[in-house]
Amino acid sequence: MRILVLTETDACCGPMAAAFLRDYSTTIEVASAGRNPLESVDSMVVTVMKECLIDLSDYQPKKVSNFKLSDFDVVYECPERPCPDTIDAYRELRDFIKNEAYLFFRGL
Repeated sequence: MRILVLTETDACCGPMAAAFLRDYSTTIEVASAGRNPLESVDSMVVTVMKECLIDLSDYQPKKVSNFKLSDFDVVYECPERPCPDTIDAYRELRDFIKNEAYLFFRGL
């Protein structure tokens, strides 16, 4: 199964959700993309994901138009929240995204 995680910027919630989905199953392929991607992933996202042993330091946000949607079985419109301003708020966002990604995965 191939899943595309779609967000606005592909710099915060999307890369986190895609990483968690990859951890839930070795039989799925997951890509992440944004409608208006930023130049780089949010540095605080990299920090809080390292706490989960997931390295996003080399991740580059991608534009959804670079993908052919018909190549994917499912497009997951990842829930987004504004990027927070404290490390604890980033951790809360990470945990929210992890839970939402898990609920999505369980529903497949």
